[in-house]
Amino acid sequence: MSRWPAAQLHSATVENELWRSWDDESPRTITVAQTVPPQIVTLAIPALQPATGEALAEAARSISDLRERAAETTGVLGHLSAVLIRADAVASSQIEHITTSSEALAVALAALSDNDPDRSSYPVATELVAANVTAALNTQRGTEDLTEDWFHRRHRSLLAADPEMERRHLGAWRDCAVWIGQNRRSADFEGPPWDQVPQLMDDLVRFAARRDVHPIVHAAIAHAQFETIHPYVDGNGRIGRLLIHRLLDSGSATATTPVPVAHGLLHNPNGYVGGLTAYRRGDLDDWITVFATAVNDGAHAAVRLVARIADIADAHRQRVRTRQGSAVSQILDGLLGTPAITAGEIQSAYKLTPGRASQILHQLADAGILRLSEHRASRSRVWVAHEVIDAIDTINATIPRRHIDSYCVVTTSLTRRQPVPRCM
Repeated sequence: MSRWPAAQLHSATVENELWRSWDDESPRTITVAQTVPPQIVTLAIPALQPATGEALAEAARSISDLRERAAETTGVLGHLSAVLIRADAVASSQIEHITTSSEALAVALAALSDNDPDRSSYPVATELVAANVTAALNTQRGTEDLTEDWFHRRHRSLLAADPEMERRHLGAWRDCAVWIGQNRRSADFEGPPWDQVPQLMDDLVRFAARRDVHPIVHAAIAHAQFETIHPYVDGNGRIGRLLIHRLLDSGSATATTPVPVAHGLLHNPNGYVGGLTAYRRGDLDDWITVFATAVNDGAHAAVRLVARIADIADAHRQRVRTRQGSAVSQILDGLLGTPAITAGEIQSAYKLTPGRASQILHQLADAGILRLSEHRASRSRVWVAHEVIDAIDTINATIPRRHIDSYCVVTTSLTRRQPVPRCM
């Protein structure tokens, strides 16, 4: 086992949020163990065990194969980033039991791009997953430096639609305790004291800027460190998985084939939790092996999705003959990355008259490429490329799921009497 400094358990006596004066078995105070990770910016990465090295090598080969296959996929390369990020963001949300239908998500994303003013028509879960997709795309495409503000902007974007989130906590380090478990007294994990979060996150930001660490190891350590700090009252899992994309892709605008690591983590969520626990006790080999396996699984699933999207693109071209560069040709390409459109969108994007836009939509519907959705974007009817949506669903089905034990994160504000459970 490669040694890494274990997180320290600090004992603290705190007020019992569940105290009841009429219950003799309910103490006024309880003793908790707060997990405080070491600062890591200057730590040397220890030599890893041979089996860990093999897992890393296999994951690296899978990433290389994915990007090679994507580069060979003529005509759809520019849309694969959106497809893979969308699939991965759905899986990242599913890890935290935030789910929606792929069609509802596609419609919500189409409405986001159309600046739909009627946001209340979408379920909260759909808005949260849509926000995750948007934040993930911005992360993968962006080249800005990783800073405190980088985290806060993504947190505000992800959680803005959450009605349970206090506005003062959006894009701000937590000012309260956070733990995992049914109650604080028996918690499986409690994060470090909130007043240590700024210093620990500053250390993590500087670690993320290092260039002397294997990219998969870099992403693995940074993610586990972030999850141990748990700097926000909610959304830590999703933000932590955006951090994975940022480090694996090195923020490069040319990285058009992101690896959907969340799919691999969703394959074995109990192993994911166990790997994070191993990291906290200083077992770097165990955690990196779990993480590298997730990268490998996600890359393999992505290769299958790339092949399916390429087949769909070819089939669409066979059904609708059109010249390269025409509005119809551009719309067909765009449907691969954004499989939901409205007449207003294509009128605006391609400078079409209402009549021509309607003609194209009906032409694609007659060819079986589009169908009308039961969902609407504000008052507009939405057309969906159902085969593309189904392909994104398929990547979920290609990875068998293992059962995840139920657990939740609970945050307690200094000004709020009762704890509020939040599912991971």
